[in-house]
Amino acid sequence: MKIEFLTQEDSLYVLPFFEEFLRHYAAEFEIARISCCRAMGKRSRVQLLRELKWLYGVTGLGKLLLQAAKAKLFSFLPKNRSSQKFYSIAQLAQAYGIPYEHVDNPNKPEFTDALQQRAPDLLISVACPYILKEKLLGIPPRGCINIHHAPLPRYKGMMPTFWQLYHGEQQLGVTIHYMAAKVDEGDALLQESLPVTPGESLHDLIRRSKRHGAHCMAKVVRSLQANSAVATQMDHAQGSYFTFPRREEAREFRRRGLRAI
Repeated sequence: MKIEFLTQEDSLYVLPFFEEFLRHYAAEFEIARISCCRAMGKRSRVQLLRELKWLYGVTGLGKLLLQAAKAKLFSFLPKNRSSQKFYSIAQLAQAYGIPYEHVDNPNKPEFTDALQQRAPDLLISVACPYILKEKLLGIPPRGCINIHHAPLPRYKGMMPTFWQLYHGEQQLGVTIHYMAAKVDEGDALLQESLPVTPGESLHDLIRRSKRHGAHCMAKVVRSLQANSAVATQMDHAQGSYFTFPRREEAREFRRRGLRAI
């Protein structure tokens, strides 16, 4: 079964998923391509920086920007599969010999037409910053699946790890589901949970959950290859939807003794 990944170029929070997945499963699965969108898609950089400052504070945002700058600088270094650390998804894909491309909005004909020509069996979204339309979702014969780091149908939408910590959850959910025209509403293929370590920062928990999610994804891909996957319909009447936290919610997060970074 030939699979493709659709994601965003994020060295801090998305790269750990791919490092873990390729390190453990590159030889097991036929990975035909990784396509990367701009981080956060069309979201204004000014708006994003403002929101990140609310969430991480000035010092925390500075740390993130330094890490991102370091990743940008070192992403040009040649790496191989035995390397212990990578600095971009493009660098990682090159080390594993996987075709990589930067794409604009994947709903545009340039991408959908090329995807139809390549004919992957399965498309996997990992933090893709665009809502995929029905034309694109209908191309892979085995469907399109997405990983969401929350127990759907609760915590749909953005920043699910933040909201689970905000609401005092002791377990961080992971849901892998078929993608549908409505966000986070396809049938579930796997639901697991990961214990939250007391005192763990949002930053560290996101990175740890991405690595855990790579192993969850491998389970699902195996089951789809073996035609043993069981899709479960979710009760969306019990769902809840969240957006990027506002300034007052970020303040309340810190007031509760929680750390962003």
